[in-house]
Amino acid sequence: MPISANRIVVLLFLTGVILAGCGPAQEQPAQQTEAPAAATPRATSGAMELLETRQSATQETISIVGQVQNTYTREVSGVTVYCDFQDSSGTSIRVEQGALKTDPLPPNTTSEFRISTKYDPAIKRFNVSFAEMFGGKLVTKDSRK
Repeated sequence: MPISANRIVVLLFLTGVILAGCGPAQEQPAQQTEAPAAATPRATSGAMELLETRQSATQETISIVGQVQNTYTREVSGVTVYCDFQDSSGTSIRVEQGALKTDPLPPNTTSEFRISTKYDPAIKRFNVSFAEMFGGKLVTKDSRK
């Protein structure tokens, strides 16, 4: 039984596909699925300068109201404010997050932020830091008096 030209073409095509799949494997670079826990702050000129914070407390909540200035030479946007509430020895009790009132924040302008957490008598102090949604941690300069 003679083999038609179409069948020969199909057999050659399938043989090529099979042989191509049997070649040496090429390594693919590993992809990172999560951001590192301690990301290095973005290296650009300037910082988020923490100008002021005021705290108040009720029997139910602790609130922090603050003011920050963008001293970067570029606009920052999608900024998350992190407030690490700590005990007297500096051990973190919980971290709450909020946003700047002004977003995006142009260079050399200020914005207010507010963060609240459930009252806990063990909370004795706090630290504030900033991160940009697609840029990572921002350098923070603490200029509070």
